[in-house]
Amino acid sequence: MGDDITRLGAAQIAEQIRSKKISATEAAQAFLARAEKIGPALNTWITLDREGALLGAGKIDEAIAAGDNLGPLGGVPVGLKDLIDVDGLKTTAGSLIYKDNVAVRDAPITRMIRDSGAVILGKLNLHEFAFGPSGHNPHYGDQKNPWDPERVTGGSSGGSGNAVLTAQAAITIGSDTGGSIRIPTSLCGAIGHKPTFGLVTKAACFPLSWSLDSFGPLATSAEDCALMMAAIAGPDPEDPSSLQVEAPDFMGALGTSLKGVRIGHARNYYVDQSEPETVAGVEAAARAFEEAGASVVEVEIPDLENAYPMATNFMMSEAAAIHEKNVRERAGDYDPKVLERLQIGFFIPATTYIQAQRYRSQWTARVLKEVFGKVDFVLAASTPMPAPLRSASTVTIGGKDYDARAHLISLTRHINFLGFPSTGFPTGFSQGGLPLGAQLIGPPLHDHKTIGAIHQLEKTGGT
Repeated sequence: MGDDITRLGAAQIAEQIRSKKISATEAAQAFLARAEKIGPALNTWITLDREGALLGAGKIDEAIAAGDNLGPLGGVPVGLKDLIDVDGLKTTAGSLIYKDNVAVRDAPITRMIRDSGAVILGKLNLHEFAFGPSGHNPHYGDQKNPWDPERVTGGSSGGSGNAVLTAQAAITIGSDTGGSIRIPTSLCGAIGHKPTFGLVTKAACFPLSWSLDSFGPLATSAEDCALMMAAIAGPDPEDPSSLQVEAPDFMGALGTSLKGVRIGHARNYYVDQSEPETVAGVEAAARAFEEAGASVVEVEIPDLENAYPMATNFMMSEAAAIHEKNVRERAGDYDPKVLERLQIGFFIPATTYIQAQRYRSQWTARVLKEVFGKVDFVLAASTPMPAPLRSASTVTIGGKDYDARAHLISLTRHINFLGFPSTGFPTGFSQGGLPLGAQLIGPPLHDHKTIGAIHQLEKTGGT
């Protein structure tokens, strides 16, 4: 029974618990058993909370017995990236500095997930302080790719990525500052959603960049992503950057046809720096969209050459400000590679940061007009290649050498700078048997529509 339960998606688990075909306790036990068996080899978890998970599942079962109305995620086992406060559990941010930092309350996003009926299994491993796209972590172990443990799982939400692919949790929550949901989604073969900036609260979640961070779901289906987004989207008075807007109808959008939808294929965004197999995967997705009724046209995203360094300067400055005290007092406790990146931020002038802010608003307006004035969504690759080896410092594509870490983030950081929603989804496998991924990008607050479009693609077998 346990293996059968872990093969189910979150929506299926919730339905079976509501209909009393299985209990929430049975579901929690099944996923905990998988996590305890598989997690250590893949370095998936920092804290696996068996006692708390079974206590939460028992309360769900009591509510069912009493005839109470469960939330939409009633009994679904969920894992949270270890940036998010959970009352009584450590929030380490993947670091030594906060290894004994015990949260005294739930973060608002944790509370929303509990209120929706989910069972929280524990805290997932990540690249230290979410500052890296590979999932390397010298303190809690590198998060490993479930298709080949010698390869990176992608980061910084590496534990979130390998957990859903190995059925250690039905849905996970990751964060995305420059690609940290979409990169592990691509390299592990999941579906993940980076929300519109401000649509999901980040209060009581350890920050990397106040102006770029977003929290969102990773799962094995678009429906499950929609189910989680329905639970966590919406305004939060504790988050000063929270959008004061009503959450979109995520579940309703799953039924929206692709007929008449205009999708812009942004080949200039990724083709020249991507592996041919990656390009072929995105092209296959474009054909699948057309077969499902959408029209696909070529679009160009303007001024990419300036946008990337501006986004980098922006993020590095904010990260340095967040870590200033710890860098001064506890530099030796950082992963040296993370410390090196943080130190860059201290040498970015205030004028450069302000110019990046100014450029951001101008570029966003330009992209909205020149790109989303013509199409509903933009299609591009999520990562330029499948998962590189964990030992690799460089990758070679088209005869050109790239820094492996930096190249993983080369197709995602721009979208955080815009603050737009983006849903990552699988496009098949490389000849070496590794997942390939693409992303569907929408204008602000069209999160439900990008997820709904991927759901329609799933129904036609296009993912």
